[in-house]
Formats: sequence, structure tokens, C-alpha cells
Amino acid sequence: MNRNSAFVLVTLLAANIALADSVSTNPAAPIAGWVVTNSIPATNEITFDEFLNEVAVANLDYAAQRYNADIAKAAVAIAKEFPNPNLNLGDSRDLRFHGSQALPEPAGIGIDQPVEFFGKRKWRIRTADHAYRAAAATIEDFLRNQKLDASEAFVAALAAQRTLEQQRDATDYLKQLVAAQQHRFDAGDITETDLTQSRVDELQSQSDLLNAENDAQTAQLALSTFLGRHRGQTTFILRGQLETEPTNFDLDRLLANALQNRPDLIALRHARDSAQSGVRLAKASRVPDVDVGVNYTYITGSDNSIAPAPHDSMVGLSFSFPLPLWNRNRAEIQTAQFTAAQAEKMLQSAELKAEVQVRQAFTTHQLMQDRVKEFQNELLKGADDVLKAKRFSYEHGNSTLDDLLMAQTADNAVRQAYNAAQADAAKAHFELERAAGL
Repeated sequence: MNRNSAFVLVTLLAANIALADSVSTNPAAPIAGWVVTNSIPATNEITFDEFLNEVAVANLDYAAQRYNADIAKAAVAIAKEFPNPNLNLGDSRDLRFHGSQALPEPAGIGIDQPVEFFGKRKWRIRTADHAYRAAAATIEDFLRNQKLDASEAFVAALAAQRTLEQQRDATDYLKQLVAAQQHRFDAGDITETDLTQSRVDELQSQSDLLNAENDAQTAQLALSTFLGRHRGQTTFILRGQLETEPTNFDLDRLLANALQNRPDLIALRHARDSAQSGVRLAKASRVPDVDVGVNYTYITGSDNSIAPAPHDSMVGLSFSFPLPLWNRNRAEIQTAQFTAAQAEKMLQSAELKAEVQVRQAFTTHQLMQDRVKEFQNELLKGADDVLKAKRFSYEHGNSTLDDLLMAQTADNAVRQAYNAAQADAAKAHFELERAAGL
């Protein structure tokens, strides 16, 4: 090995060592002691109600959010507590004289208790209590939205599952058609072009089937994100119907219910009240607290030749409070007032948006129901009738292969559009419930 090669090797080794050191000291690197496990594979039949019940019980995001209410509740308990007293201990030593000539040396013990005035504790408790109520309403709104999101995901998965089943039926029929066409071609009843066209449509249907399987699998896996930790590999078999009974809503009642009962608006109202209580607390804090103290002092006796003194003891009472000469809490009061005004504007903005959301969701819900009715009244039955007629006609030699394949394609398109319309109608219903706070 020559000198250049040795130099290159040493350089590479040094670079690798430096890289290893940089990786080992990376603060964002995972810790070796962490235990990370995968989900357990399982197959589970599940209905819509069972799915939503499990969301409420096992959803990890909701479980994490619930700690906010516990934290806020602990803050209320803290606000109710009184200030702790202060224990004062004192002792002194004569550094000039010692022994029998030492001057009297006092030693004392005392307790100071801060005393709050002008309702500071009351307003502090009210501020924390409204914050707790706001946190509880926010968590309720989180669960409500989580269940609505889960409902839409379930509907999407159910629609994808139904589309997959319909596409599988269409593909099976085309397979049978190709087999029949092969026999007819062998018998000389049809041309090679007809046979090839049948095979092309069957291959296209196979491709559509793969896409439908992927869509159904993706939609099904999305359900696991709403459930517990070990649901990541669960294969769900969904049980339910997309068809729902038409629901008529009264717009005025929806608007009234939304403005009165939506948890997010309730949370904002509590946040506003908490901010207003904060203004009262800031104003009350302008008056300083008083420290009331009681102390006992013992003074040793002295045989000092110049100033002899007997031992003695004393009890004292003290009051102390800061003088508000420079800081009169003006900045804190202004900050609290601005916060309260901001909370009021945020509430007004949220109420306006809620009203608009209800009106938009109500309009969409009505349109989606009308769309489903159109499928149920005409389109779906018409496409099925045309397909049955074309199949019968082709089997008896009264129509062309193109007519049959076009009818099959049209029927697939109509059925998939109907599934999408049903899913959209269900989602529109959920969005109306979300907007109206039902």
C-alpha cells in the first residue's frame, strides 16, 4: 500500500468515526430503550353503531384531549387554595463581647400570613372555573367532531366496499362473456374482432377491479386511525346500508340549536366569561395584600459590667403591605380588558360563522337528497332495465356486442355514481349535524 492509499484510508476511517459520533450525540435520535410494537392482525365484523361506540371509548386523540379538562380542573383547585403562611426564625450573637460579658442576644420565631382583600380569591376561582368549563366544552366538541369524521369515514368505506362488490360482479360477467365468445368464435358464429373486443373490455374491467380493491382497502384502513392502538392491522368487514330515510329539518330550529347548544360556542362563551372575570381580578389586585404577623422574641440576660440586663421575652404583632406608588396594576387591567374584548369578538365571529355553516349545510343536504331521489326514481332502474334488455337481446342475436358492452359500462357508471350519491347524502347529513350541533 502506497502513502496516498494509506492517507485516503485514514481519512475515510476518521470521517466514519466522526459520523458515528454525530449520530450518537443527535438529540433527536430515538432512544434504544424505547419499546415500540406493531398492531395485532385481526378480522372484525363491525356495524356503524359499534364503530362509533369504539371511537368514543378507544380513540387515542380523544384520550389525550381529556387531560385538558383534568388540568383545568386542577387549576380550579389551585385557585381555591389560600396563601401559605411564612415561618420566620431569627437569632443573634454578640461579636464584640463573649462569655459573661456578652450583651443581650435576642432570638425569635414568628409567623406571617398573607391576607387577600377585595374579592381576589373569588374572582380567581371564577376565572379558573370558566376556563375549566371551556375546556370541558372543547373536549365535548372534539369528541363530537371526531365521531362525525369517523361517521363520514365509515360511509366512505361502506360505499367503496359496495362499489368493489358491484365491480366484481361486472368483471365476473365479462369473464363468462369472454368464455362464451370463445365458444362462439370456435363455432364460427362471431368474428375474431368481437372476441378481441370482449377480451379488451374484460381486461379493462379487471383493471377497474384492482382500483376498486385499492380504494376499498385504503378506505377501510382509514377507519383504524379512529380506534385504539392495536387496530392498525384489523381487517374490517363492514355491516350496514348506505340507503337512509329522507330527513326533513326545520332551518329556524337548526339555527337556534346551533347558536344555543354547539359545544364550541359554549366553550367560547365560557372563555369570554373567564376573560371578564380576569378583568375583575385585575382590578381587585390594585389593592395590595396585607401580611399579618405574630412573633415571639426571647432576649438572653447579660452580666456585662457596663450594661448588665436580665433576660426578657416579648410578643409582637406586625402588619406589612407594599405601597402602590409606581405599579398600580394599570397595565394588567388594560391587558385583561383587551383580552375580554378579544374573547367577545371571537365569540361573535364564531356565532356568525356557525349561522352561515348551518345555512350552507342545510342547502347541501337538500340538494344531496334530491340527487339520491333522481337515482332512485329513474336513473338506476333505467340503467338496470337497459342492461337486462341488451343482455337478452345479444344472447338471442338481436343486438351487437357494442350495444351490450356500452350498456354494461353505463350500468357500472350509474351504480358507482349512485353509491357516491348515497355517500355524499350521508356526509351532507353528518355535516348538517356538525353545523347545527345536533
